[in-house]
Amino acid sequence: MALLEREAELTAVEHTVTALCGTGAPDVDGRTAERAGGLLAFTGALGLGKTALLREIQARVAARGGTVLYACGGEQEQEVGFHLVRRLLRPLLPALDERRLRAELGSWYDLAAPAAGLPAPDPAVVPHPRGVRLALDRLFAHLAERHAPLAVLVDDVHWADPASLAWLTGFAPRVPELPLLCALGYDPREPRPEVAALHSALENGRAEPPYGLAELSTDAVAELVRGVCAGETDTAFAQECRKLTGGNPRAVTELLHRAQAAGIQPHPDSRPRLAELAPASPDGELLHRLEKLGPDCVRLSWAVAVLGADATLPFAARVAGLRAEAARGAADRLREARMLDAPDGAGDAPLTFRHPALAGEVYRAVPAGIRTALHGQTAAALAAAPGTPRGSSVRHLLEVHPDGDPVLVDELRRAAHEYTRAGAPDAAYRCLGRALREPPTRRERPDVLYELAAAAFRSGAPAATVHHLRAALEEPACDTEQRLRAVRLLVRALSRTGRPEEALRTLEAEVRRATDPADREALHAELSLWRALHSAADDERPPPVPALRAWYALRHGEPADTVLRLAEDAVAAGLPWTDDPWGCETPALVVRAFLHCGRPDRAEHLLRQGIAACERVGLHGEHLALARTLLDRP
Repeated sequence: MALLEREAELTAVEHTVTALCGTGAPDVDGRTAERAGGLLAFTGALGLGKTALLREIQARVAARGGTVLYACGGEQEQEVGFHLVRRLLRPLLPALDERRLRAELGSWYDLAAPAAGLPAPDPAVVPHPRGVRLALDRLFAHLAERHAPLAVLVDDVHWADPASLAWLTGFAPRVPELPLLCALGYDPREPRPEVAALHSALENGRAEPPYGLAELSTDAVAELVRGVCAGETDTAFAQECRKLTGGNPRAVTELLHRAQAAGIQPHPDSRPRLAELAPASPDGELLHRLEKLGPDCVRLSWAVAVLGADATLPFAARVAGLRAEAARGAADRLREARMLDAPDGAGDAPLTFRHPALAGEVYRAVPAGIRTALHGQTAAALAAAPGTPRGSSVRHLLEVHPDGDPVLVDELRRAAHEYTRAGAPDAAYRCLGRALREPPTRRERPDVLYELAAAAFRSGAPAATVHHLRAALEEPACDTEQRLRAVRLLVRALSRTGRPEEALRTLEAEVRRATDPADREALHAELSLWRALHSAADDERPPPVPALRAWYALRHGEPADTVLRLAEDAVAAGLPWTDDPWGCETPALVVRAFLHCGRPDRAEHLLRQGIAACERVGLHGEHLALARTLLDRP
């Protein structure tokens, strides 16, 4: 059926697709025109036509020999870090050659690979989320060249997982610079700060602002009536349809199909009966429609809603507890009822709802207790299925009831580790928070609390970091090594929350508390570093770390030659800018020592080394800010 009253949007679609794919005809000089990228965004409430416009783009690009990457945000997948990015890339993964990608992307490959679902070793340093997003930009720019003409289509962006949404917010405004078409559909009214940030970036960017989709007029509704009912229609009937549905194309179409099934003709006298078909509550009406189709259809639709992107007919049947024949029959009835896009044959073809919004509506209609049980069954089925990607069951484990299961705690911790190395600390934080509620054993609890605090710190939540670290330090099972690690991070978190005096007191108390000479020495080094960074009063004794000895000598007015010798000793001992927990602060003190002693050349050399080291591993926050400030670079 034609897209009604979307002429401006369709004109923009044709213009952008033509710029990407070309007309196939040479220009006046006999040369083929260069491909040009473009960004299109369609906004509005559910059912106004965002999905239809994206499918129109998909059809037009495919018809001209282009490659289309399509993904849809889902309410159930928001807990999965970079889920949307991986869905986009899934069709291309079998064709991507790791060696070639490494050769062309360089160090960006190792940053992008965990988020994209590509093979990659464990990183030596936890990457900064912004570094991962920049690496994904490089990856998609590379794919735009290698798989041209390339279109990236994302529906229901407002339901995307936070990590993917943050990447899209930075990537979308840059699309016009690439030979790539990117089209987005979303509802800007969704109450998520990330959606507001995306909408602002698109409205204020260099590309064409988003197209806000409006409700249909009475004339357009009359056209829909003629299309569905295959005949002339009465204006009053069309007006009643528009009144009952608000002119929402999807709602009008569904109402007309129900009217057709009830034998209602498009005449003025049919208006009272038409009003009876309009649902008072969408969720209640949906459940009623499912129940009329039979219990097998209810169970299968619930299983598909819980499975989300993992749904296939055999798998959904297993979760729903249906035999293969019963599941096929239920899928056929749901397809006839315009609820599922079910494959005609069995196999691993995806089983999806006809409209993305239906997935959320069905999911919410599942009774809470049954929904929890289905998540548990799905997690068990995914864990037992051969060849299932590691971590596929995690979003389902987040939904089951806590039961003190050590296997579940271990699985969630492993998933958090994977999310951390992929640059999705928010997803890691959710996994660890759920692991803490399971709960872990007393012996594991300090480690889980520390990992939870570290994820909060990487997510930009230092106050939560302090809370979790205080809890870890109070645990009876917190040993010396765990305590030292927790104190180091606690001091940094306290400084971030504007409590430097408390940070100093915490360190001093830990130095006094330590009984092991090696632990006391490590804590003293931490205290010296903290004092050096915050210009606090120094101890009488020199610090044990070479880099801090140079700074100590400078602060105590020792000769420049002595300071420079100690600074060179620190360089020779190694100044890892990306080390954890010391980070970039320690080498920055050596740089300042060189600057104060008249060796700006050595300082600049170290800073450039540090910037390169940080960029290689995706550290872009405080690390590069500090190095570039000292280098006086923009």
